[in-house]
Amino acid sequence: MHELLALAARSRALPIWARFLGATGLCLGALALHISLREKLPPGQLLLFVPAVMFSALLFGGEAGGWSAAFGAALAAYFLFPGEGFAVSDPAEALALVLFIGVALAIVFVMQELAGVIDRRGGETAAAHALATKTERLRKLYLQEMAHRTKNDLQFVCSMLQMEARALEGDDARAPLLAAASRVAVVSRVYALLQHDGARAVWMRPLIDDLCANLRLAMIGVRPIALRTEVADCALEMDDARSVALIVNELVVNALKHAFPDERAGTVKVRLTRDGENLVLTVEDDGVGPASTEAMGLGYGHKLVRSLGQQLGGAAIIEPGAKGLRCELRFPAPPE
Repeated sequence: MHELLALAARSRALPIWARFLGATGLCLGALALHISLREKLPPGQLLLFVPAVMFSALLFGGEAGGWSAAFGAALAAYFLFPGEGFAVSDPAEALALVLFIGVALAIVFVMQELAGVIDRRGGETAAAHALATKTERLRKLYLQEMAHRTKNDLQFVCSMLQMEARALEGDDARAPLLAAASRVAVVSRVYALLQHDGARAVWMRPLIDDLCANLRLAMIGVRPIALRTEVADCALEMDDARSVALIVNELVVNALKHAFPDERAGTVKVRLTRDGENLVLTVEDDGVGPASTEAMGLGYGHKLVRSLGQQLGGAAIIEPGAKGLRCELRFPAPPE
């Protein structure tokens, strides 16, 4: 039915001569069918012309439908009724002809009204679709602008924290402010991706790759340490993406600071993989490891990791690996 209505919308846009030609063809087809079935139909039957009128009105408009009613009546009078020419002598046949014309014109009127309703609904649907498209475009622009402003504000906060840290004397005094600036910078990267994509979700591969690239430049330099990432192609809601990014930042910074003293060589691996209905985040290093199992998890960074893991609906497990330290967080994955 939808295909027929779509065809009708296109055919009603044809030039008028093409629409009248189509209606004429339908009437001639009805006549040919009637002649081929003459032996099986009672005399004076005009039933087969009714579909020709109906489809003429539907496909080619009211004018073509009215023409098919008149042309069909003329064909019936000339070819189907007894006598010569268009003269109809039998009162019953004349009545049948008049009734056919009346019914045909009623069908044309109904089909014309139906076509008008369909066209109006089609116009309303197109208008609604255009409005929805415009609304979605405005939503994306608003989200991009909001993300842009938030990113700029966070970068300003980050710069202020770094300036305050540089004004202090002693590494112990600077460390908390620099750590806070690093965390603010991570959140700023999340908003930068929102600004770029214009979507509600954040793709994790570019986020984690960009985060680790910045940590590589800022903290590794010429040290013999490799920082490798393996991230599944998945997207998370902004809050979840922010939590994952902060966890990665805390664990990687901790590893780069403490796992490789005295220019020790090593590797830090960051993996985010899908395992059924869960995502598994793993950060591990092959460094010197913690001084003791009692010391693990006592620092603020590891407490923050565990808290963020709970917000994601999982539990972070921090334990000694084959070498160094290993953290695994398993949390529910978004539907694919």
